[in-house]
Amino acid sequence: MEFFDDKQKDLILSWHKLAKSDNSYMAFMSEWIAFNAICYNLYYEKAVIDRANIDRSKSKLERIRQRLSDSSEVVANNAILNHSSNKLNVDLSFPERLFITISDNNYTEDIIFNEYVKDNQEWYNNNPADSFKSLKESLLKAEVNRHYVINMAKNKQYNNMTQTRDFSHLVDEMARKNIIVLCENNDLKTIKNVLYQIRCNIFHGEKTPGYINDDRIVKSALPLLRYIVEDLIHKHIVNNRME
Repeated sequence: MEFFDDKQKDLILSWHKLAKSDNSYMAFMSEWIAFNAICYNLYYEKAVIDRANIDRSKSKLERIRQRLSDSSEVVANNAILNHSSNKLNVDLSFPERLFITISDNNYTEDIIFNEYVKDNQEWYNNNPADSFKSLKESLLKAEVNRHYVINMAKNKQYNNMTQTRDFSHLVDEMARKNIIVLCENNDLKTIKNVLYQIRCNIFHGEKTPGYINDDRIVKSALPLLRYIVEDLIHKHIVNNRME
């Protein structure tokens, strides 16, 4: 059994208690903070990994992309590897420059939620089908008869790809590019992806309380998120202080 100290229990239960709010947005955000805190405690060590980053000030990405448009594979003319300030530096020439730094001990949030799915996907097989149906229906895009939430960080790309009247053939491509997140399969990976995207849209200021469509999506997402949080609270025995 994983260890949750008293402070962690108090934090998780306090946010879960705040999630009883009648305001769906405040309730969703509070439940998400509780969910994040539990997953962080369980999977933090797995989420600290090496990460590669492209230095855009030194790299000629557009020229490299243009070169790749003519060929599926390009061999570097030159490569230099060096180490500085606890980072590995990879300097490639195609001949256009691509400069990559690899640093260690980076916390990658997505990993903790992926690990949660791995550990709990069998549990979710006994899921509340009605709650999923409600969430799925709230994400229906009638013009293409598909169910998805838009990644609002890529809203410009979404608008560009949906200019035509019938863009149904582009839906799966947009999903592959993470422009949208599909909500069509009732499995834990799908639910995690959809809830996480709704969370991002709220936290980054892309959901507006009072807008009918936004209100419907957040309200429909809340029961599934609460179902997940309450299971985790029970499973990891952090409910021994619940009133």
